[in-house]
Amino acid sequence: MKAIKLLALVAATVAVSVSAQTLTGITVAPAQAKVGEPVKATMNFDVKDNQINCGMRISWGDGTNTDDKINQAQDVPKVSSHTYTKPGTYTVTAEPKRAGSSLKCSGKNMTASVTVAAPVAAAPAPAAAPAPAAAPAATAKAADVCPAGWKLAQPGVSKKNKSFTCTAKAGTAVPADKPACPGDLTYFENSKKGQLGCRP
Repeated sequence: MKAIKLLALVAATVAVSVSAQTLTGITVAPAQAKVGEPVKATMNFDVKDNQINCGMRISWGDGTNTDDKINQAQDVPKVSSHTYTKPGTYTVTAEPKRAGSSLKCSGKNMTASVTVAAPVAAAPAPAAAPAPAAAPAATAKAADVCPAGWKLAQPGVSKKNKSFTCTAKAGTAVPADKPACPGDLTYFENSKKGQLGCRP
């Protein structure tokens, strides 16, 4: 007789614990996600008499499962997150299932869908602006600064002040079209030495 009462008591306790937390629904957010973006599944329960002690499994639809034990009031609603690595439409399933020593939660399997898109391709980097052209005087050649028949003397056009000297055979006539001197430079010529140019 005692054994029968004990079995009845255990059965009643199991019935209470099983019916104390019943899975009532699942939602997934965002329902439209991107690869690499966390997706949250929220499971809702009907809890009676504040008795919570059951197990759940979440199947994410990509072969990944998450097993959870719900054993305190702050576990309801239960939220789990997952990140998908490939685009596609996945069915997320919440399944009452044993977790360790806990009995499975009550209720039937609940499902929700999530659509995962490929990540947005990064915009191509803007093309680098072409380097500004160097000032003509800084890279001048004989043809740029010296009259025809005259050569640019070494070391060429000064990078510091843009001065230069052109040379020709001594006694060469100075051309009528004289070079224009940049900035504060002054034009000079010496036909006896075969020189002309611009200097400070």
